[in-house]
Amino acid sequence: MSESGIDSRFLMSIDISFEPPVVATPGLVVINVTGGSFEGPLLRGEMIGPSGDWARIQDNGNWKIDARLAMRTEEGDTIYCYYGGVVRMTEELAARSAAGEVLTGEDLYLRSAPNFETSSEKFAWLNDIMAVGKMTKFGGGKLGYDVYEIL
Repeated sequence: MSESGIDSRFLMSIDISFEPPVVATPGLVVINVTGGSFEGPLLRGEMIGPSGDWARIQDNGNWKIDARLAMRTEEGDTIYCYYGGVVRMTEELAARSAAGEVLTGEDLYLRSAPNFETSSEKFAWLNDIMAVGKMTKFGGGKLGYDVYEIL
């Protein structure tokens, strides 16, 4: 066991492109994912549609993520990825992001808990893992995560 109490293994980096959010209601924004890619030691490919995030904005400005991504591996297999998460969003960070600044994982706390479903025999192991994601960049229509399998 590691000193932190949780062992993990790097699974993949995910890079997502998205359109400006649409305010569906005062507490809900819908973000259309328009593309992206994923790459790790065991798999790589691209984001495909439909994909998006339905983020709930809390009274304190933080976001609760509800994302659903369709992914296609370079072998042509499809993977469905869905996750909840949290973004600690301050007014200052929201203004910086709205101005087009790309925020890093040092600037913004954005964490997720991805789940995967696939009928692919090659990638069936994804159906049986727990994972966590840590944001690496956010802004300018781009979102990056590093995803780790919890061992």
